[in-house]
Amino acid sequence: MDANRRAAGRSIMVGLPSPELDDTTARRLAGLGTCGVILFGRNLVEPEQTAELLRRVAGALTDRPLFAIDQEGGRVSRLEPWIGPTPTAVELHAMGLEAITRFGILTGEALAGLGFNVDFAPVVDLCPAAAANGIGDRSFSTDPPAAARSAGAFLNGLQSTGVAGCLKHFPGLGDTAVDSHLELPSVCRSAARLEEQDLLPYRELASKAASVMVGHGHYVALDGETPLPATCSRTAVTEWLRRRVGFDGLAVSDDLEMGAVAPRDVDGRAAVEAIEAGVDLLLYCADLDRAEVAVERLTEAASRDPRLAERLRRAAEKVDVIAGLWPAPGADLSRFERARQELRGFSG
Repeated sequence: MDANRRAAGRSIMVGLPSPELDDTTARRLAGLGTCGVILFGRNLVEPEQTAELLRRVAGALTDRPLFAIDQEGGRVSRLEPWIGPTPTAVELHAMGLEAITRFGILTGEALAGLGFNVDFAPVVDLCPAAAANGIGDRSFSTDPPAAARSAGAFLNGLQSTGVAGCLKHFPGLGDTAVDSHLELPSVCRSAARLEEQDLLPYRELASKAASVMVGHGHYVALDGETPLPATCSRTAVTEWLRRRVGFDGLAVSDDLEMGAVAPRDVDGRAAVEAIEAGVDLLLYCADLDRAEVAVERLTEAASRDPRLAERLRRAAEKVDVIAGLWPAPGADLSRFERARQELRGFSG
């Protein structure tokens, strides 16, 4: 396989259309050369089925896979049908650090037992619980040091089980008025306020977290008035995340099919912009056609631009490093069951 084509595929993670992996979809995954999959409620029927789905996906891929899910607790809990309601970040924050650490451990045990090795959690946005912007009570606190402590406790517990965590949504969606799932939010905070407050949890936890997810907000202080999602901003990713925060792990995009960025991603344009900005792993959470277009666009662009080819190669290397440091564990349903029992009715 052409080196650019391999790197492009390896830098993309995809969602699956159903709970089963049919032969056609398996061939498409293999052809994409994707690094792995992210599963949603539509993919989860029962623990045994989920473990078998991940096993089949692993069989379709040639490199070490990343198997991801959004399992924060509260409103964003893909496992809720099996484990019941779980505390929101706000509720966990009130329980204290010991309880949060335990919740992180149990979350990791449940995910590892199913075969996952990546959890896109915790949220470190500084957001009021009642905010109608898609974050709300997914945020631990509006106080930066307190949010960092609580998120760090969850992260430490989660990653102690062998499941890689992810701080999100860089550089912070707490001060937004609209949901980036629907449209591009603008953040008008000054650069000084962003650095002093929103970036503090990232600075505190950068050396611990396996990955950071870049959000789709437009930051006027970073990129001026012309709307530009942080995912596609070199200032946000390379200058702020890499240099100011000092994060050296895996930089992940939020879903490139979300309303905040999808209109920009014509023929894979946003995929190229995000890689150029410094993102390593691009998420296409529903549409395999769009993922395939992105791979072709990245491959073609890299063949014409040596600098992009080098950036793409380094992105794929970051993915390979994470897949090596956090290997997919293989399902152990007894491990899942033990965690499930303790997560039911979790109260610290």
